[in-house]
Amino acid sequence: MNFLFKVAILFLIVFNFRLPYIYNSVFLSIVICAVYYIFKKNTLPFTYFFQRYNAVILIGTLVLAFVVFIIAYFHGTEIASTKEKRIWVMLLMLLALVFALPLLIEEKKSRAFDEIAIIICYAFAIQGLISFIAYLYPPFGNFLFEMKPVGMVEEDAGPIDNIFRFYNLSGIFYVELTAAFGVAFIVFFWLMLKSSDHPYLSGWKKYMVFIFIFLGTVFSGRTGFIGLLMGLGGWIFFSYRRLFTVIKRNGAYIIAFFIFILFTYGVVFSDSQRQSFNDEVFPFAFEWYYNYMDYGKFEVGSAEGTRSHYYYLRDETLLRGHGVDAFLNQIGYPHSDAGYTNILVFGGIPLLIVLIIYQFLYFARPMAVALKGNSRDHRICLGFFLLLLVYIFIVEIKAPAIGYMHLIQVMYIALGSVYMIQYYYQREQATLTG
Repeated sequence: MNFLFKVAILFLIVFNFRLPYIYNSVFLSIVICAVYYIFKKNTLPFTYFFQRYNAVILIGTLVLAFVVFIIAYFHGTEIASTKEKRIWVMLLMLLALVFALPLLIEEKKSRAFDEIAIIICYAFAIQGLISFIAYLYPPFGNFLFEMKPVGMVEEDAGPIDNIFRFYNLSGIFYVELTAAFGVAFIVFFWLMLKSSDHPYLSGWKKYMVFIFIFLGTVFSGRTGFIGLLMGLGGWIFFSYRRLFTVIKRNGAYIIAFFIFILFTYGVVFSDSQRQSFNDEVFPFAFEWYYNYMDYGKFEVGSAEGTRSHYYYLRDETLLRGHGVDAFLNQIGYPHSDAGYTNILVFGGIPLLIVLIIYQFLYFARPMAVALKGNSRDHRICLGFFLLLLVYIFIVEIKAPAIGYMHLIQVMYIALGSVYMIQYYYQREQATLTG
């Protein structure tokens, strides 16, 4: 199966953008996969739906939807709330991903994990490239902006600041999109620790992939840079003993890419394009740097503003919530975008516990498998699964993320499921050869 075709399938599922007549791209991915299976395989494979790891998560998602329904029902609030609808959309995306797995890892079971991780990196690199082109060519950017749901754009924007955040081929943007880029960073550095000779992530290609993931984060938001720091930290932790060797081996590529970036910015870009970057993009993406240069403080306005979104909650709120989001400002609390505040206002501590258990479903089995091995590869996988788990709890500080962010949950089930598929395949091969 052509690698870029696999990237396209994952892109359709993960970013789930609007399409004429079809509604969302996830439906198109299901149709394409079904056609491929019928005409190439003469069957529709449902094997991975019954894999214990996938089945537990899919059933857990149904349970989560039921819990949210019950909370709203007993509080007499809107049953078909935005939270409820998002969980059902997330379930559809998870089902589409599991349905696409036989195509995504076709004939690659022995190294299925590397394959899916590289596909994820390429999908996000392509998204970053789309945002970059859209910003440089405004008619294309306006076309992508007009593809966004009208009500959502009008609701989120008055006069729209940083309109380039809509310059993407994604049905989800703002914090959720940039947070997903953070996951892509962690996956990228995870791959850098593995001795992969994949032709699509060797030599200069890996630097291009990194640059476009970086650009995607620049145009979507700053939260993704947390994933960059965590992924880089994990890479340094596992490779510090040979750090000098790695830098020496890749020194020529690193210097060449710095020269390429400087040449592109200084020579290829027009004066107006450079001015736009200097006036709009850089002050937004690197606000902490500009604040340090202007005021001597490493601060980001959105991070500082998040503090005001956490406030005292009454005992009844902590015990059972109120069945509404803190976004709505309906129950005497101020408006809040913060994730933990919204969880507690909606369902109290019981809902927080349910969401934590649900999120652990994605990691408990893969981490248990990684703990069984004593090799460096097992330790790396354990460490990075832990990073991914911690990361979503960090993102929750900013916005609802645990059991809520579609893009991230789809990537998590893809990584966890394929890791388990590879583990069972390798164990089976070891038994046969033993």
